[in-house]
Amino acid sequence: MKDIFDNTKFGRFNLKSRIIRTGLWESQNEGTHGLSQDIFNRYENLAKNNVGLIITELISLYSHDRFSDYSDYINYPYFIKEFKELTEMVHEHDIPIFAQIGFINCNVNGKQMMEVNDLTIEDIRKIQADYLVAAKKIAFAGFDGIQLNIGNNYFLSRVMDPFENQREDNYGGNTYNRVRMVLEIIKFIKDTTDLHVHCRVNLYKDPEDSLEICRILAENGADSLQITKFLSPQYFRKALSNENMLVDFTDKVASEVSIPVVLGGGLSNMKSMNDLMNRTNIEFFSMHRPFVRNQSLLSEWKENGYGESDCKTCNNCYWKKDSTCLIKSE
Repeated sequence: MKDIFDNTKFGRFNLKSRIIRTGLWESQNEGTHGLSQDIFNRYENLAKNNVGLIITELISLYSHDRFSDYSDYINYPYFIKEFKELTEMVHEHDIPIFAQIGFINCNVNGKQMMEVNDLTIEDIRKIQADYLVAAKKIAFAGFDGIQLNIGNNYFLSRVMDPFENQREDNYGGNTYNRVRMVLEIIKFIKDTTDLHVHCRVNLYKDPEDSLEICRILAENGADSLQITKFLSPQYFRKALSNENMLVDFTDKVASEVSIPVVLGGGLSNMKSMNDLMNRTNIEFFSMHRPFVRNQSLLSEWKENGYGESDCKTCNNCYWKKDSTCLIKSE
């Protein structure tokens, strides 16, 4: 029987559990940017409490993005120095750590709020070059991998969306063309760094096209995938009549690709995860909000042999863009 606390492989990494902590955004930085002592404490608590892999809060590719006020910024002057201290601390507990990077608003080459279909080839090359520079900084800071946030409503998710991308050049039309921009970014990163490339990718409205996107990523350099929702948690259930659709889709992806696949959120108790893992192809689970509530919950689960997060899924930490739980413990 598989268990969430199995020692297991995730690409080249040895994990102490099958639980991936994926970040959302960072609101406890010093001033505009920078890592506070609270942030160091939080990551240390995660690293020493049986999480398998840590993925950081969002690191903004651009300084004037929608969430840049609530996130760290790749061009912060002390990014490499401060994050090098953080990665070294996490590695002391033998836990790998990836840096999550992405952007929502496209403001490049002096143009503002561009849509997918407005991008010129020059704009595409600028974005790709910015990802490459970011990846090099992430590597210098000691990270083991990079999470390309190309899911939810981040800009590159819209590039791959068949309903939004109506381009008629090599970056639009069929599924491969819509993924081409991301594939080129992955190739640039892998040609110049040793980072594990982890892609956070959507289940879109068209599951067959979504499956093809996952296959293409897996066959062209992505080292692992995390399957997430194309809308926020509040609206996902309204948009899709089958609440198990994300689970079913992740199971399908995991059966058809040869790289690790992570179910992105939705489960917060040990029994459900173990039951699901032993009747499907899903082997890894992502959590965020339960860790905002309690950074040591996995150690409690492991000690007790069972457990369920007391996170209320109220999403106040989401809507208020806070890194802390706002519900008082009973």
